[in-house]
Amino acid sequence: MNQRLTRDERLSRQSDIDACYKKGQRLPGKLLRVHALANGRDVSRLAISIPRRVCGAVERNRWKRLIREAFRRNKPAIGPGVDLVVVPNRPPGELKRQDVEAVLLALLSRRSR
Repeated sequence: MNQRLTRDERLSRQSDIDACYKKGQRLPGKLLRVHALANGRDVSRLAISIPRRVCGAVERNRWKRLIREAFRRNKPAIGPGVDLVVVPNRPPGELKRQDVEAVLLALLSRRSR
């Protein structure tokens, strides 16, 4: 199975991201917050938004790598047809990929279908 994060799986249009914020379900957690919205497509799409007040550039880049990898490795568990905007609440510190995966899947399991 191809595990790559393709162009179709990136949520890049600002109007789509805004719709996810306004109409989507908000799933707050201690580590990160997820905004989820059904998109009616065959694939799920991901956007990552990290406020500058949370951490510096190096930590923001680490967050992006961790979140993209967690999304990529768990495509089957996330399922098709959902737009996700992931917003971290604090610096990543000593977090590992497995920690981010566990938190992301726990938040998405609370999502009503």
